Amino acid sequence: MTKVKLYQFAISHYCEKARWALDYKGIDYKRINLIPGPHLLTTRRLAEKTSVPILLDDGKAIQGSGAIISYLDKMVPEKPLMPQEADLEKEALEIEDYCDREIGVHLRRYFYNTLLWDRPLVTSLLLQDGPKYGPALYAVMFPVVRKLMCKSMNINPESAKRSEQRLTDGIETLNKILSKQKFLVGKDFSRADIAAAALIAPLVQPKEHDFRWPNVFPEPLAAFRREHERDPFFPWVLKMYRECRKIRRY
Repeated sequence: MTKVKLYQFAISHYCEKARWALDYKGIDYKRINLIPGPHLLTTRRLAEKTSVPILLDDGKAIQGSGAIISYLDKMVPEKPLMPQEADLEKEALEIEDYCDREIGVHLRRYFYNTLLWDRPLVTSLLLQDGPKYGPALYAVMFPVVRKLMCKSMNINPESAKRSEQRLTDGIETLNKILSKQKFLVGKDFSRADIAAAALIAPLVQPKEHDFRWPNVFPEPLAAFRREHERDPFFPWVLKMYRECRKIRRY
């Protein structure tokens, strides 16, 4: 099989969705770790938009975690992540889309509203496993990167407060589903489970996740985590990572 490449941010929970699917399928791939800001030079060359993840397979670029999962299901159909029944397929896509919009986006905005102002911490996270030139580059241009991130993701105290509530609502939706069943859709593991578990993983920080999270997050993020540790979704994410997240090393 052709060696495929995943262009990504190591910290990104959307990229974790793609990594999980690749590892689940047992696909041999190479991670190309980019860093926010300078990544534009690469993503503009590879794909239509500037966002990651981007999967490059024999010259073909697939952009976005959902599109990558769909592509991988065609590439390795023996281990489907899409439910085979039409009604469950529709439900899985709806839940994935909900998690993308109501958990992924709002967790990211809420977290970065705090992290971006702790420069030593956030630069260590953004540069983790990235190119060697990263620290020297960020020493000079991090204020510009922070400004661009705030603008592109609409990060400010007011929007972060709204995102905290949207994230809380999204968590409650997951809690209601998971209080009744093992998986989000039907009786089998699917792309819906990957989406939910991967996108909320920065809050839960399962040990099977190969990103190295800080031992303690600054307040108010640490308080938000403590507030939700007893929710049904929290042990479920840990279980999904323990039982279904097998990281492959190439």
